[in-house]
Amino acid sequence: MQEYDVTIERERALQESIKGLECINKKIAALIVRKEKLTEIIIGALGHEHEGQKSYEYDVWKIEVKTPCLYVLNKKRYESGEIWIPKEFNPIKQSVSYTIDKRLCDQFMLEAPKNVKDALAELIDKKPGKAGVTIRERV
Repeated sequence: MQEYDVTIERERALQESIKGLECINKKIAALIVRKEKLTEIIIGALGHEHEGQKSYEYDVWKIEVKTPCLYVLNKKRYESGEIWIPKEFNPIKQSVSYTIDKRLCDQFMLEAPKNVKDALAELIDKKPGKAGVTIRERV
């Protein structure tokens, strides 16, 4: 990443980069829409009408089609008990999930006693994520 000391260079770099990124984002959005349409056409032309994955061959291409189904539990209704499912037919499994409150983690890494900081450092890896910039037009 370059740093710009001169304000004019910085302004020029920002203007060019913002315009370029905006142009690329518009092209990506259009390409995603086009990809979805082509995917639908290919799936229809192959006659793939079921959930799952199947490979097809056409000319010199091997085409792998994946049509998954997502299962989403209405957790509120399930936990309310208003609907009863016999145990032997209940496909719902309860799981425990752990999440890290990033704000608290950072705060504790600064303020906690050394032994707590060491314990947190043993348990939690902090790595940089993928950088991103979103540009929206001003109204």
